[in-house]
Amino acid sequence: MDRLDCNRSFDCFTGSGIADEFVAGYILEQYDKDLGDKEIKAAIISDRQVSGYYFNAFEKQFVLRNVKTCLITIDEGEQNKNLSQVNSVIKELTEFGLGSNDWIIAFGGGSVIDIAGFAASLYTGGSRFVAVPTTLSSMAETCCSEKAYTNSGSRKNTASVSLSQSAVFVDPVFLSTVPKKYIPNGYSQIIRYALLADFGLLTELFNVAGSRPSDIRIFLNRVYAARASVERKNPVLLTLGSELSEAIEGYFRFMNYSEGEALALSLYATVPEKARVPLMAIYTKLELPTGLKGVSFNAIMNSLKDTYGKGSSANRPLVCYEEVDGKGSWAIKYPSKEEALEILQERLKIISGNSSPIASKEEET
Repeated sequence: MDRLDCNRSFDCFTGSGIADEFVAGYILEQYDKDLGDKEIKAAIISDRQVSGYYFNAFEKQFVLRNVKTCLITIDEGEQNKNLSQVNSVIKELTEFGLGSNDWIIAFGGGSVIDIAGFAASLYTGGSRFVAVPTTLSSMAETCCSEKAYTNSGSRKNTASVSLSQSAVFVDPVFLSTVPKKYIPNGYSQIIRYALLADFGLLTELFNVAGSRPSDIRIFLNRVYAARASVERKNPVLLTLGSELSEAIEGYFRFMNYSEGEALALSLYATVPEKARVPLMAIYTKLELPTGLKGVSFNAIMNSLKDTYGKGSSANRPLVCYEEVDGKGSWAIKYPSKEEALEILQERLKIISGNSSPIASKEEET
């Protein structure tokens, strides 16, 4: 078992098979004897697919150590990442009777970790939180986030709470069963880090396509280092591409395009023209989309106009690529509503194939 340098205050472990071997042992090591000699409980929050594949093997370590477990299954996916699910989880945590010597374990992808983390932050029992990510996206991003998010209707990440993990266990074994639709989620987050801080990650992704990294520790440490570099410069840079990707996801209510597919499209539209040819080669290898299908230009623009008409987006920063004296860099702008929509319109043209958009009366309504 190795440690990952995730640039956070909590422990982050990695190794093949560690999820089934070390999680229960870890929580027993953290047992607070001053709280009394009581039975330790662990609520494991997972989705049906992950729990169907892995729960029996995962649970054995707790049974062998006399830790009482409860499996709480939730619906996976961004379309189900809402406060209603959080409330259902909290209800089950309460019925299970978790206390301050007990544990909440998120066992799944990004949406599972968000729901579990959100519930853990709101639950008054004081139980501690552990994340066991099962997708490349959650290993690279969600499990190390300092916040948990939920969506509302077609709006993404409309509510958040501070997240306080005790530990994260990254086990590459789980990557072999990630559904094909969700594989791009991990690729796209890493592409964003690459564009902002470490272009070499693009080569790493090109070599990883269709498989898992040969050394997950080396790979993720490089990803975490890139993210940390961006955070030190300005965390707002990590919103690169979010505006357009959220509009695409939200228009389809998170059903047609996965989070990673929508972000990939937005990043492709955001990079300078000279970067799109090499980026297309990488996208082709990773099976990421470069063109928007199933929706008109005007439909997405109307969605963006609606979003920017709301107060919460009135002064939203926008990350843009700029060249000064032949040198390019990413800059944070604070455009007016009209300026922001003009920038996003130009980006949308690139992935929609619409160079001269004229909205029909039917689409405008």
